[in-house]
Amino acid sequence: MSIKGKGESLDGGLRVSPWSHRSYKWRASYFTGEGASRKRKQKGFQTKRDAMAWAEDQSKALLAGGAGDHEVTKDERRAVMAFREIIESLPSSLKKPSLGEIVEDYRKRADVRRKSMTVRELIDKYVLALERRKLSDGYLYSTRKRLDRFDEDHGDWMACDISAEVAGDWLHDLELAPLTVNHYRAVILQMFNHGMKIKAVGGNPIVAVDKLKGTPGEVGILSLIEAADLLTHASPEILPAVAIGLFAGLRRSEISRLDWQQIDFEQGHIEVKAKTTKSAARRLVPMRDSLRAWLTLHSQLRGPVMPTEMVYRARLDDAKEAAGIAVWPHNALRHSFASYNLAAFENAPALAGEMGHGSTKMIFEHYRALVTKAKGESFWKIAPATEGKIKQIKSA
Repeated sequence: MSIKGKGESLDGGLRVSPWSHRSYKWRASYFTGEGASRKRKQKGFQTKRDAMAWAEDQSKALLAGGAGDHEVTKDERRAVMAFREIIESLPSSLKKPSLGEIVEDYRKRADVRRKSMTVRELIDKYVLALERRKLSDGYLYSTRKRLDRFDEDHGDWMACDISAEVAGDWLHDLELAPLTVNHYRAVILQMFNHGMKIKAVGGNPIVAVDKLKGTPGEVGILSLIEAADLLTHASPEILPAVAIGLFAGLRRSEISRLDWQQIDFEQGHIEVKAKTTKSAARRLVPMRDSLRAWLTLHSQLRGPVMPTEMVYRARLDDAKEAAGIAVWPHNALRHSFASYNLAAFENAPALAGEMGHGSTKMIFEHYRALVTKAKGESFWKIAPATEGKIKQIKSA
């Protein structure tokens, strides 16, 4: 409470002051409405004591009730109405959460984010904890070596932004034997366990990532219809990133660091800088007509191509649901790119170069014969909608 002259101000915009009125000697002033319609109103009292009592009751009510109805913005009202529509659309068999429960859930996640740190910082803290346990030099060396590889791609990410999908895609794209991949998984699993212990993350994303079997399995890809529907339903915020994953095959970590200045529409390629690649080698990835058509919709001169991981993940989930994609394969965008590319162009060495592989070994092991040549050619003709329908472009 602050005192100004003979008047007193309370929380919530209320103020009590003397009043030259024929019937009242004191008044309590307060606001109603919002924006241009926001108005100041007054309520009269005979004594200051009565005015203060009323104002203090109103101030407490405002603090307890979120500043009252007159303080709720239009956006907040729209959010409440959207919440009601979502709840009403849920099947009667499901337990319907209250708005308070939704807000509390978000508050908990926000608390985790405030206490979180970058993956690089979490790695350092975890390794320091291992060193204090006086573990063997060999164990510390192998652990740090594997974590350093994860750091190369995701070190500057917030630890709480690493989802099971992000971690799973990274592990399955290591180009290593299944047993070795499982060793990497185990190390990262323990690192996130430590992250939970120090409250840097709210959960361990690696728990939901399955171990690889002893022999390489067939990779999963999106069907032609799923790919087209995903692009159609992707919001403008994530459409460029999704299109680049599908039609250029860049890794998720590479897209997250991509700037629009690296997309050269005139020369027709995307520059992947050395510092963002696993092989630490710069490469130029061709921009085929299909990709150009999708990127042109939302192209910019500069700035990040992909939003924050939290926004990207939420919008991608929305797009997958709208597209009716029930099963999302590991590294679905990059694997789809490779499979349809090999089927259509039948050039494994060129594909390996575009994907940043050192050889064609991974190409032949995982992508050969997944789709027919006809489907491969159709994939490269998927272009933005015209009159509500996906159209096909003439060249690939």
